[in-house]
Amino acid sequence: MKSGTRRRSALTMAGAVLATVALTACDDSDGAKSGGNGGNDKKASAEASKPLKLGQPSPEKQEDQRYGKKGEFIITPQRVVMGKASDLTQLDASKYQGKTLAWVYVKAKLDGGDKEIKGPMLSTDVGTVSEGEQRGTRLILIGNLSSAPADCKDEDTQATWKQGDEKTFCTPFIVPDGKKITHVTYARGFYKEPLKWTTD
Repeated sequence: MKSGTRRRSALTMAGAVLATVALTACDDSDGAKSGGNGGNDKKASAEASKPLKLGQPSPEKQEDQRYGKKGEFIITPQRVVMGKASDLTQLDASKYQGKTLAWVYVKAKLDGGDKEIKGPMLSTDVGTVSEGEQRGTRLILIGNLSSAPADCKDEDTQATWKQGDEKTFCTPFIVPDGKKITHVTYARGFYKEPLKWTTD
């Protein structure tokens, strides 16, 4: 849905914004992604289960496979920018009563695996948790929301990464209005708890 061809086509529609939502965190993992040694290193896995703080890199590398290539990435959530309930008025406001937007910035570094990998989809494993253990819902856009921060750049899922490359992407989430986001998460497949970063 976020391919370069469809994005260019959608952006030719004057001011049009289409949006869908997707479950996040451990709920939307396809099970193909794993961290480090696939669970063999129990010490590393236990360390990874401890909450981190925004700005701290993942304690184990996270795998992503696409087009027959595998990459190992260091994931570092940077910050969360809260929006306002009115930011959703460009969409179907009746669907999002009591909700607002949060923009999550994540830096990733290719630090293992194949020399190059095209189009990793790292943002699909990013998630949020708000007060009351409420998970945010990732908002998938074709087009642009006028409320988006100027420096919020979507993940380019057709980009080619080379070893050592670092890229920062920004993902919007629908979250409860008035509830503090307590954690940013990164899913590690079906069988491991997601990585967690506290926002304090």
